[in-house]
Amino acid sequence: MIFCTSGWVNARIVFSLGLVAIMAAACTTSSDSSPELTVNPPATTTAPQQSGDGIVRIAAFLPATGPGARIGTPMTEAVRLAVSEINAAGGVLGNPLEVNFVDEATSLDLGIVLQSDVDAIVGPASSLNALSMLDQAVDAEVLACSPTATSLLLDRFPDANLFFRTVGSDSLQMSALARAAARTGGGSLTIVHLDDPYGRGLANSLETAVERRPSLTLVATVPFSGSDPDLADDAASILETGSRVIAVLGDVADGARMLSAIDAALPNDAGSIPPFVVVNDSLRGATDTIATISDRLREQIIGVAARALVTTVDSPDGYFSTNAYDCVMLIALAARQAGSDIPRSIANQMASVSSGGRLCSTYAECAALIDQGLQIDYNGRSGAVDLSATGDLSRAWFREFRFDESGREYIFNETGVEISP
Repeated sequence: MIFCTSGWVNARIVFSLGLVAIMAAACTTSSDSSPELTVNPPATTTAPQQSGDGIVRIAAFLPATGPGARIGTPMTEAVRLAVSEINAAGGVLGNPLEVNFVDEATSLDLGIVLQSDVDAIVGPASSLNALSMLDQAVDAEVLACSPTATSLLLDRFPDANLFFRTVGSDSLQMSALARAAARTGGGSLTIVHLDDPYGRGLANSLETAVERRPSLTLVATVPFSGSDPDLADDAASILETGSRVIAVLGDVADGARMLSAIDAALPNDAGSIPPFVVVNDSLRGATDTIATISDRLREQIIGVAARALVTTVDSPDGYFSTNAYDCVMLIALAARQAGSDIPRSIANQMASVSSGGRLCSTYAECAALIDQGLQIDYNGRSGAVDLSATGDLSRAWFREFRFDESGREYIFNETGVEISP
């Protein structure tokens, strides 16, 4: 995913039809990964959160300029749509929901945003930004809901239960990848990963997911260096494990190099069947490299990526726009359930309004049930958005993809795969 959300520090969203990587909201490259993320939040003094004044104020902190605007602009429009529908249905706490739009691409400090009596933030889109800025929001006791930040580091970020995501974490992506590996019927699996924090994090998560798959046996976990110009020996040792499934986890450049090395190391025997290869979402952008590998290996590759588009709904349009829309809806419904615009009170109800009650799919419908004193289960535009106690989705939808002769990915599982952690 690319602005920067998927990956270890950030992920990437690279789509079919020649769409370029979208920047740092879902992007992941080993160069911007770091073991402990040594990016320090700016030293900004934020005013302590005031008591509620009856008006819910949201800051949409999404990219409006630069490469990230390709996903940021549609998500911004989705936020506008959600706010419009909420206010048309009477607003929240008897007042219109207020929203302020801030360009994530140019505003690198949340301080000004947090000083404007904001109760909640929709964003950041970028995992890197979330990791470097979230401390400020937590210190100000303002909740945040990101539609795209998938980094594994955010799974355990000390967010005081104020950070939420309507997109599945990369840990869930690894659960989906394990399921895809199991469904090949290969049985034995070797995990190959880029030896950096991004790759190691994915590999550890995949190992955990494989342990829950009795039909899979983990044979080996093999790291490789992105600085090594020749991966031939690594590829040969990987094939020598005899695993019928190989998981290649890495960024678009080095992950693609490993695929090429594995292809070159395959036996020349025309009758031999290459192992299945399962890859993470970053490899969707390796179009040029995938186009050069042999047909026999390319036909064995299966990738897994978060569902970015929901084709069963008319609007909002754009990648991850339904996720942004659902962030706004959940915030508004949680505030209504809490009867307060105090961020902590809203945060305490985010999981409650997302699962376990009467199903509803529009703000007006859900609000009417809340007003009757009923527990609700908001099913959003992006699908079921059941939030766990930690603020992450307890299940998420993923799509499996393959590659054609030109190296472009295509979705072969249109309905998506629902994976529980």
